[in-house]
Amino acid sequence: METDNGLVNRWILPKPIKEDELTNINLNHTLQAVLIRRGIDLNNEFDEYITPSDLPNPEEHFDELSKATQRIIKACLGKEKIAICGDYDADGITSTVLLVELLSILGAIVKPFIPSRQDEGYGLNENMINNISNQEIKLVITVDNGISAFAAIKKSVELGIDLIITDHHKIPDKKLNIFSLIHPEKTPINSPYKYLAGVGIAYLLAKNICEKIDFDINITTANIFFCIGTIADMAPLKGANRKWLKECLPKINKTTNKGIKSIMKKLSIHNYDITSDDIGFKIAPLINAVGRIGDPNLIIDLFTNKSNDSVVKLTNDCFNMNRERKRLTSLVEQEALEIAVCEYRSDRKFLVLAKREWHPGIIGIVAARIAEKFNLPTALLAQSNDGNFRGSIRSNNKLRVNQALAECDDLLIAHGGHSAAAGFSIKNENIDKLREKLNQIANREFKDINLYKSITPDAFISFDQINYNFYRQLTLIGPFGIMNPTPIFWARKCKILDIYKLKGDHLKMTLNDGKSTIEAIKWNGSIELKKQDLIDIAFYIEINRWKKLNTLQLNILDIKHHKDIVSLQLHSQMYKCQLMDTKNILITNSKGQYFSSDLSISSENLNVDQKVFAKKILTFAKIALGKAA
Repeated sequence: METDNGLVNRWILPKPIKEDELTNINLNHTLQAVLIRRGIDLNNEFDEYITPSDLPNPEEHFDELSKATQRIIKACLGKEKIAICGDYDADGITSTVLLVELLSILGAIVKPFIPSRQDEGYGLNENMINNISNQEIKLVITVDNGISAFAAIKKSVELGIDLIITDHHKIPDKKLNIFSLIHPEKTPINSPYKYLAGVGIAYLLAKNICEKIDFDINITTANIFFCIGTIADMAPLKGANRKWLKECLPKINKTTNKGIKSIMKKLSIHNYDITSDDIGFKIAPLINAVGRIGDPNLIIDLFTNKSNDSVVKLTNDCFNMNRERKRLTSLVEQEALEIAVCEYRSDRKFLVLAKREWHPGIIGIVAARIAEKFNLPTALLAQSNDGNFRGSIRSNNKLRVNQALAECDDLLIAHGGHSAAAGFSIKNENIDKLREKLNQIANREFKDINLYKSITPDAFISFDQINYNFYRQLTLIGPFGIMNPTPIFWARKCKILDIYKLKGDHLKMTLNDGKSTIEAIKWNGSIELKKQDLIDIAFYIEINRWKKLNTLQLNILDIKHHKDIVSLQLHSQMYKCQLMDTKNILITNSKGQYFSSDLSISSENLNVDQKVFAKKILTFAKIALGKAA
C-alpha cells in the first residue's frame, strides 16, 4: 500500500493486522503489530525472540574450528609467537584487539599486524608475511580478511607458517592451502552463525578456546569488542549476533578497558546504557577515522594500554584525527556532489566519481552519502600511493555491487566486498570504461524498478501511547540494526505548537496530535514550516540526553503537509480516502464510485464483488487515516 504524500519520498504503509493475530502477551499492541509484520509468530516465537535460546556447539557447525582451537591453545601453552593480521576498519581492529588481548593473557607472545590503507591496501599481503617470518613467527591468524590473499597464502606455505584464516567475505572458487579456515559460509544452511562479521568469527574462536581450557572470557574485553565490531560492520542482527548482542550490550558501560572507558567519557555516554546507535554513530566512526586517515595501530594501542596518562593522550589523538576526518569528508563531499549532480542530470544510473587528489581513506563515507542523496549506487575513486586508483562503492540496496564488480573483473586490478558495499583498485586508463560498464549494468538491473526514495513505516501511533513504559518495551524487541531495523512509526494531523532552527539547518519542534504533546527534531530540515501548520510525520522514538535530562522525543525522518484526503494505491489502482464528520470513512475510486464504512453511503452501481473489495480497501484506509495501528 502506497500513499501519495510527496514527490521525494513515498510512504509504503504496511498491511492491516487481523484482530485475532494479536495475542495476550506483555507487549503493547502497536509493538505486537510491528513484530507480526516482521514475520514473528507471537504465540510460538515471542519468547525465543526476546530471550534467544542457547546456541549449538560451534565445532558442529565449523568443521575446522577444533583443529584451529587446539593449535592456538598449544601455542599459548608453549609461549609461542602469534601474529594477528587484521584490517584497518572497526570490524578488523576490534577483531584484532580481541584476540591480541585474550591470547596474551593465555601466555602467547602476540603481535598485531594491520596493513596501511594508503601504502598496502586491504588485507593480508606478501610483505606482511615476509615481515612476520623475519620475526620468527610460525602461527598467523587473520581476522576479517585473508580469504582472497592468494599470494600471501602461497608465501606462508613456502615459509612454513601455519595460517588460520577467519573471515566472512565471499569464499573464492579456489582451493586454499592453509592450516585452517573458519568462515560462516562453511556452516549448515540454517546455522545461527551464518551472519557473523569478522569480529563475530574472532569472538566465536575466542569463546571456543576459553571453553576448552575452562577460562572465563568475561575477564577480557572480548564481549565489548564483539558488540562494537558487529554493529560497526552492519552485520545482520539474527542468530548468534542477536543473542550475543542482547547479552553483551548491557555490559559495555561497565567495562574495565581503559581505552573504551576513556572514549565513552569523552563522548559523554559513560553514564548511560549504551545502545546500538551509540556504537554505530559515535564509537565506530571514531575507530574508523583512525584507520581511514592515520595509523590504525594508534587505536590498537589505546585499547590495549594500561597507563592512564597514555590512554588520555591516545584518546585525544583519536578525537583530533576524527575532527580532521570530518573536515576532509566535508571538502570531498562538496566536490563529489557537484560531479554527481552533472552525472545525475545526464541520466546516469550508477554514479562513478573520481578525483586524483581525494583522500582514499574517506571516499567510502562520501560514497555512502551520495548514494543516499540520489538513491543510486555510487563509486568514489581516489589515487593511492602506488599510482593506481582505489574505489569505494555503496549501493542503493537495489543492486548487488559486489556482483556488479565481478562483471567488470577484466577492467580491475582487484575487487571485493559485499552486496551493499565493496572496494576495488583500477588503473587510471580504465576508469571511463568502468563508468560505462557499471552504468550499463545499472540500467539493466533497474529496468523495471521504481527508483523513487521510499520509507516503510511499521505502525501508526498516537502521541498519548508514547511514554517511558512504551520505550522500555520498544528496547526489549531490540537491539536494532540490519535485518532488525529500528521501528518507524507515523502520526497524522500533528499541529506545530512551536518551531525553531538549530545550528546546521536542523528543526526543533513541539507537536500536538490532538491527544498529547511531544518534542521532535528533524535533522537537515529543508521543508518550509511554521507554527500552527498541520503535518503528517514518520519518525523514530528515542531518548534525548541533552544536558543529562532523559526526555522522550521523536526523531523525524519525513514530513508531509497534512491533507484530509489520502490517496491509496492498491493493485495499480488509486483510491481517495477521507474521514467524514461522523468519523466514518469514505472511499472513492478513479471512476467516481464511492463507499462508506457504515454502508450509509454507496454508489448505486456497485456490484456485489465491488462491495466486497471495497471492504478490503477499508482495512487499508483505516491504517492510512490513523484509525488502526
